[in-house]
Amino acid sequence: MIVEANNLVAGYGQRVLIRNLSFLIPAPAFVAVIGHNGAGKTTLFKAFQQKVPYQGQLLVQGQDLRHLSNPAAKGILSYLPQKNTVNFPIKVLDLVVMGLFRKKRFFENYDVADYTLATQTLAQLQLSHLQDQDFTTLSGGEQQLVWLAQLMLQDADISLLDEPTQQLDVYYKNQVFRLLQNWVLQQHKTILCITHDLQNLMHLQGYLLNLSKPSPILEPISPEAVQQNQAYLEAGRQLV
Repeated sequence: MIVEANNLVAGYGQRVLIRNLSFLIPAPAFVAVIGHNGAGKTTLFKAFQQKVPYQGQLLVQGQDLRHLSNPAAKGILSYLPQKNTVNFPIKVLDLVVMGLFRKKRFFENYDVADYTLATQTLAQLQLSHLQDQDFTTLSGGEQQLVWLAQLMLQDADISLLDEPTQQLDVYYKNQVFRLLQNWVLQQHKTILCITHDLQNLMHLQGYLLNLSKPSPILEPISPEAVQQNQAYLEAGRQLV
């Protein structure tokens, strides 16, 4: 059992966005978290990070997240926010190697082994040609792949990604989802990914979790399931 939610209730003050949510991910998998704006997608991720109060249980690898101190530092959980910005010149390789920062002591420098690992990660993603370039000069799609390379270097068992393909063109959307799929199948990682790009999920292996439904469950991804959930969301909130 990798991830388990039991009767999760979460929100902000009197505004409850998640009610009695339960699901179980028994093995490494890709889970697309979908739903209308305000359905509780980001709230779910904040609960995983202990940044919003909640009732019920969130378990990772059988352990209650409330009782885990700094799961990110322990390589259990990592997070890629919806917007990551860099406003100063920095080489791609130097940005990627920062994925190891939780494994370093305070003020400890990155060494040759760290940079070798960062170089290998970029090569694995076919991004070696970018490693010496200034990150701020890259296209939006290239930047997102670099952020994913940094996330990979964290090597967490479970990763939370908040709309990683937002504002990307079709080519880079496909690249990102291909990367995430390989990450699950080859590296045996578990990924929870908030997305509105349902059409790009058609032929992936994994699950849909539609938080707009009255009783959300994990639904195996298939073209039929994607189309049904797309129609459900397009029908509007009156069905929720």
